[in-house]
Parts: sequence; structure tokens; C-alpha cells
Amino acid sequence: MALHVKKIPELLVPAGNIKTLKYAVEYGADAVYIGGKKFNLRSLGDNFSVAELEEAVDYCHLRKVKTYITLNSVIFESEINELKEYLNEIKHIKFDGFITSDAAAINLIKIYFKNPNIHISTQVNITNSIGVNLYKELGAKRVNIAREIKFNDLKEILKNTTVEIEVFVHGALCISYSGRCMLSKYMAGRDANKGQCAHSCRWKYYLLEEERPNLFFNIVQDKKGTFIYNSRDLCLMSKLDLLADAGVSAFKIEGRMKTESYIAQTVWAYRKALDYIKNDEFNDEKKSFLLNELNKCTHRDYTVGFMFLDNCNELEDNEGVSYIKNYRFVGLYNGINEKYGLPLILVKNQFKKGENIEILEPGKMPHEVRINEIIVIKNNCDFVSDTANPNDIVIIKDIGNINPYAILRIKG
Repeated sequence: MALHVKKIPELLVPAGNIKTLKYAVEYGADAVYIGGKKFNLRSLGDNFSVAELEEAVDYCHLRKVKTYITLNSVIFESEINELKEYLNEIKHIKFDGFITSDAAAINLIKIYFKNPNIHISTQVNITNSIGVNLYKELGAKRVNIAREIKFNDLKEILKNTTVEIEVFVHGALCISYSGRCMLSKYMAGRDANKGQCAHSCRWKYYLLEEERPNLFFNIVQDKKGTFIYNSRDLCLMSKLDLLADAGVSAFKIEGRMKTESYIAQTVWAYRKALDYIKNDEFNDEKKSFLLNELNKCTHRDYTVGFMFLDNCNELEDNEGVSYIKNYRFVGLYNGINEKYGLPLILVKNQFKKGENIEILEPGKMPHEVRINEIIVIKNNCDFVSDTANPNDIVIIKDIGNINPYAILRIKG
């Protein structure tokens, strides 16, 4: 009798440039999603040139990781020829999937690429199985389901389609429905649906009295100001087993504008969670441990979002929702010093002798060491210092040899 093999969802991770892509891969991504210089919804980020897209795909495929390209911006009539030219420019690259939201893009991708795997973006805000199956008829292999649906609806959708269903499990939320916001366009002339969002929802707002135009009221509950549109961050870590058991095909992390530190820490935690699920070890203790790890990232207040909340009061209460920084990211591996035979550290934030530094490495549990000596390398000289400052190159003898993709962080 054949043993039942549990289906483990794909861990899909963002990458805004080659550097963060490598961290995503090394920390355990099953697939990465990236954007080129055109037609993606992070047009203000680094993004990938055509040559870098080739490099990214080669790097991932060599490590058996899939690469999806985002072509998910709104396409206007005046842009159709430009889209055709861009698809012709990248048609030789062996992408594993195409994330898109526009019917024109779907149609043209099928013309320029042989048997492409079409993935429908959350921007389409599909909320039912009829919508999922309609896109199946258009050639979709996967649908990223709207973040606004309830878990019971998700389970019914999964029962009524053979299309792969992808769910956002972590990252920034938008106050607008499925991210289709016009606030930035009206307030800053930057269209969020063209990848130019100015994040107007994160701004600080005042109340203006109509008859006295220069009289402003700061509608404030604390000294930080009023952020009435500032949404929380999604975190479904505690619900991953329910999603996996329901038959979700992919867990997606948001964050193509994030740093290598953020990518490393979130991917490490979600990779660990999927490994626990695979081994039937994802219990309350493990969930608590991994939530604590995610709390070490810089983040806004977490929420389980529309899918698992009984009501939306938590999502409506955005007063005081701001960045939480329990740990500071202090350094990255920067090669080996031949004289000492120890790793060089590129300092990101200041740290001092006597502090305890925590080291996170791919595939290993985080561990802590005390900093007893800091050696600064500068102008081919080295000297002992009590302080390491941003952009310094230093040696910390106490940490020994570490993985080239190690992240160094300190509490507080």
C-alpha cells in the first residue's frame, strides 16, 4: 500500500534585485518573483534589466528554484506596441511563470512564449470559483486569490477548481480593495496601478476647518501623529497548516522593495514552518517560536487579515499602527580577511563591544555570541575599536566562520 505524501505548498518569495534574489534562494525559496524594467507594479524599485533577468533565471534554475516574472500593471491602448516590443526582447528567457492582471498581457504572452504558465495577479481580485475557472479557460495555471475572502470561501473555491490557488501569507496590506488604489494618482500624480505608488495611505493627515482655511487640527491619539489609512502587516504564520490542509498550492510573501535582511528573516521563518508542516511538527510551540522570529523583522502590527478575522474592527483601527523595531540589522558577510582568516562584516547599523549579536544563517537555528573585540579594517590598516559604525568593514573574532549569506542582528 502506497504511503500518502502530504502536499507542501510552494514558498514564493519576492526579489527586487539580484542581491535580494540570492538571499531568497539561499534561505529556502521554492520560487521567486521578479520584475523587469517595464510593466510591473514596482516600477520605482531597482528591478531587473534584460541581462539581469537572464542571470536571475540561470541562478535559480541551477539551484532548482523557479522564477516568475511580473507583468501585472494596467495596459493602456497606447502601450500595446511597447508591450509587444518588450515581450519580444525577453522571449528567449526561460521563465517558469508570468504573473499578470491584464487580458491583453495574457493574450500576448501566449503569442510570444510557447506554453507559458500564466499566473493571475491579486490585482484581478478573484473571489469565487467561477472567476477562477473563467481564467482557466483563458490559459491560467494559477490564481492568486483576493486577500479579502474568508477561509470558508477559500475552501469552497479549492473544491470547485483544478487551478492552482496561491495565497498571500505575509507582508504589507493595502487599504484599497486588492491593491487597486487611486489615492496616489490623485494626490501625487503617481499611479499605483502602473507601479508608481507614493504610499499616500502612509502619510500623516490633519483635519482642516472649512471657513478658516489655515486652521489645522491634528487629529492625534499619540505623539507620533495620525495615520488613519495606515494598514497593518499581514502574517498568517499561525494559520499555515490550515491553508496547507485545504490544498493551497503556494504561499506568497510580499516585499519586492525590501532589504536582504527582511528577505532572509521572513524566508527563514516560513521555510522552517513548511518543514515543520511536512514532518507533522507544526504545533503551537513551533508557531510561537516562529512568530517570535518574525517579530525580529521591522514590521507594522501584524494581523491575520480578512481571511481569519471574525470582524474587521482590527483592520479599521489604524491609529498608532507604525513600524515596530525590536531588533536592528547590523551587518552582512563581506568576504574573508586573509590576515585573520575570518569573515569581514559590512556594518549596516552601529554596534558596540560588549553587546550580544545574533547570527542567522540559511538552514541553521539562530545563535547568539557576545562581542568582545571589534577590529576595523580601513585603508589597508586594521585597528581595535569599541564601536562599529555604518559602512565600516570590521572583523568580529567571536563569531568565527559564518555563511556568506548570514544576517547579523542585535536586540533593541
